[in-house]
Amino acid sequence: MGTSVADAEEEDLDSMLTVRRIPVRHAVTAMGLAVLTACTTPAPPPPPPPPPPPVVEAIPYRPIPPIGSTYVMTIPPVGADGVRQTVDTGLDDNETIWHLRSVWNVAALNCLGAQYQPILDGYGAFLKKNSKKLTAVNAALDKKYASSAGSVSAGRKAREVHMTQVYNYFATPAAIGNICNVALAVANEYVQAPPSDLSAFAAATLPRFEAVYLDFFNAYDRYRADSAAWDARYGAQYGPSQPGYVAVHGGSQRTIGTVLAGNGKPVVVGDVVDPETGARIPVVGVPASTASTPVVQPVAKEQTGAGK
Repeated sequence: MGTSVADAEEEDLDSMLTVRRIPVRHAVTAMGLAVLTACTTPAPPPPPPPPPPPVVEAIPYRPIPPIGSTYVMTIPPVGADGVRQTVDTGLDDNETIWHLRSVWNVAALNCLGAQYQPILDGYGAFLKKNSKKLTAVNAALDKKYASSAGSVSAGRKAREVHMTQVYNYFATPAAIGNICNVALAVANEYVQAPPSDLSAFAAATLPRFEAVYLDFFNAYDRYRADSAAWDARYGAQYGPSQPGYVAVHGGSQRTIGTVLAGNGKPVVVGDVVDPETGARIPVVGVPASTASTPVVQPVAKEQTGAGK
């Protein structure tokens, strides 16, 4: 049978519906892919971590005086020629001999450990062997002072004042420890080979003792420079917590700081009777083992109440 007009129209309608369904199906698929793509987009990266807190500066202690010495101390100045002006500067022959005798005397009095017995033994041998020479030196010095002062009595007083300064210089507490070591070496050398020329011996030996004091004074100068730099940088904020700052600059805690610093005054532990003049010479001596300097952790002035 042939195809009727109605059948033909029905087939055309099915074809049209089939053709139109294909694009609709593709559109739905495309929309699904778009939705899926939107769901799988990676999340944004996390924010960067906060910056680390600033480094807090560690405030150092205020510099400490060398070898347990006091925060405030007068030391011999350096002259324009670069030479420190001490009691041993510019001595003549007789003064050099007498100063050697004096420093050895101080060492014999202050170096008291059993290991230092040779110092006392050597000093005794030195006095005995050179008794005549020492007597002559003493007389020459008396004459020199009398001439300078205008009379024997005035000269004796002037010499006693000077020798007090000499003994106190040699008994500087911070230097005693090293002076004991030098004196021990000198004493042992002297006993083993007593020199025949006292002047030459004194000229060669006194500088060995003097070097100890010069080393200490140089170290103290460095301490003063370093502490001044600390004061300039930290003093306004942290100075009141430091005994050394208080001792130097004063303030509400000056009494405490000064006491801790020893008030810059030496301690007299005895005296020496000069066998030639009868003068009693005070001696300053603090064993090195007992020397101490207080150290305090720096604290801001707000915490000390100094700023109130």
